Amino acid sequence: MDIHGKISFKSFHLSRDSKVSKKKSRRAKRPLALYNPKQQILPETQRIKRFSVQIGLRIYKVQVYHNHNSEVLTSDSGPADLLNFVKVCCSAFSTNQLDDGTSKVVRFEPKPDCTNGAHGLLKYGKYGYGSQVEDRTSGIIQHTRTVDQADTIPLYYRFWFAPGKSYGLLALQSFGGNSCVDIVNRALVEAHKQMYEDWQLTMAKVMPNDVKLYGDKDVRSIQMVARNTDQNLIEKALRPTDSETKIDLEFSLRAKGKGSFGKLKDINKKIADHLEIGGMGFSGAYASVKVGSSFKKIGIIGVSSTAGVIDLTDDVVLDANKHPTFDSISNVTHVQIIDFARLLK
Repeated sequence: MDIHGKISFKSFHLSRDSKVSKKKSRRAKRPLALYNPKQQILPETQRIKRFSVQIGLRIYKVQVYHNHNSEVLTSDSGPADLLNFVKVCCSAFSTNQLDDGTSKVVRFEPKPDCTNGAHGLLKYGKYGYGSQVEDRTSGIIQHTRTVDQADTIPLYYRFWFAPGKSYGLLALQSFGGNSCVDIVNRALVEAHKQMYEDWQLTMAKVMPNDVKLYGDKDVRSIQMVARNTDQNLIEKALRPTDSETKIDLEFSLRAKGKGSFGKLKDINKKIADHLEIGGMGFSGAYASVKVGSSFKKIGIIGVSSTAGVIDLTDDVVLDANKHPTFDSISNVTHVQIIDFARLLK
């Protein structure tokens, strides 16, 4: 069945039925609480990061329902042939960008098909306000952006489907907390519904702590984070040279020897009400668990839906623009998807 014969992708504007709730970050109650003024240095376990942007990965379980029953995926170009469906959608959304109707747009850039799936880049951008791009050294204006121009960044995506299973997987990269999952989700759900009225496509985030491979692992270290923090919280000698620069604070806790903080599947409840140390409030937390020969850093609590995000920052190669190279993000994501596919039912 030709999807172009069932739905018009021209100016594909999305409905605004669903709303995303955001948690408010907790602010520091007392300045200078994280260091000893007599020492003039921060504790060894606390690190200050500048210009660091997290490269995250979210995994989503994609299913299709008919008469309230989850259907086994097929390869007959019908409503349960999700591989064919997403390939055509990716192609269509490459020429007709997705627009949420307010300030965000997404354009697909499909790459050659991968085994049992489809992958490529999402050009995710925001518009609706003008701005000027200037050389940060000379101050010379390089470009003036209008309200109709979008400032875009590349985000990697990868679909994985296999006939005979009742689900597929979608991996979406995030960049410094920026993610376009809501737009992509609504576009796919609405497109499938317009083609097959009696069917329902769903996407649900897979939490690593719900997957046995990760959930039963011991948490050996926890990292509490506070993003975009005022630099006045730290000793003057350790502040960035630019007084306006914000900083990220991390406070690391590591169990010695064979000790641990418990299982990953239980850690969320354990520390949810304890995001404060020495009067300093933290906005999120990550846990590190050992899988095979490597450690994986997984978001367990945080703002901007960082819970469940797999941190790939140290696993990818960055290009000159500080974005992951396509090959590195593709290879790492493939490994993650295979891990989840082997364990999910």
